[in-house]
Amino acid sequence: MVKNLILIKLGGSVITDKGKPFTAKIPVIKRLAEEIKEAKNRLKNTGFIIGHGSGSFGHTIASKYKTQEGIINRDSLKGFSLTSETAVDINRIVLREFLRVGILAVSFSPMSFTYSNKAFLEPILKSLELGFVPLIYGDVVFDIEKGFTIHSAEKTLSILARKLRKDYKIEKIIECGDTDGVYDSKGKTIPEINSRNFNQVKKGITGSKSTDVTGGMIHKVKESLRLTKETKIPTILINGNKAGNLQKAILGKEVRLTEVAI
Repeated sequence: MVKNLILIKLGGSVITDKGKPFTAKIPVIKRLAEEIKEAKNRLKNTGFIIGHGSGSFGHTIASKYKTQEGIINRDSLKGFSLTSETAVDINRIVLREFLRVGILAVSFSPMSFTYSNKAFLEPILKSLELGFVPLIYGDVVFDIEKGFTIHSAEKTLSILARKLRKDYKIEKIIECGDTDGVYDSKGKTIPEINSRNFNQVKKGITGSKSTDVTGGMIHKVKESLRLTKETKIPTILINGNKAGNLQKAILGKEVRLTEVAI
């Protein structure tokens, strides 16, 4: 049984064309899967949990129906169902490419194991024990106050990190986006963001360039800061569009990135 875990989020901006609704970047997904496989083969005592965004699939529908806000009008339930459907669609594509390169991934819908930040993780723990790679994704989830809402993949990965750290040493969370980490107001990569410099650098951090109902870059940074304060688990943000970046980040090799740490 593996004792270490690395959590990886493949951003919707990387695996889909956010300018074209319902368009997956199949060659990119395949390359990222191959990079994970190569790195995984070198890290014999390390398990992986992979999450991915919905990109131009889930965000297109969720934005139309304001699904993130919960039950707000008579079309909200329809929006929930349609958003769920499109999130599953992109997950099936990602799962297929992972299986094709030889990664034994198993999909878990966050809707089925999380509720208002509570999580039922026994199936995921068992899958890790057996040697599978759990594959989660940005999904609609039920919520005690709103009725339902949306959990980004990084939100769900943060929940998993908090819950699983008593069973595993979680080395890091890697988030693959379409930028070389987090940019400052001049467009340069910020090497490290922590609680001491966040107030200074946050003014230059913008949201997503395209439709993103989960809050874009500032959401990612805030979520990562909360996690590292609580757990000491660092998050690194890299450019998943650059071949080799993900494999290097997994193996701890040099790559341009932003590290969110204590």
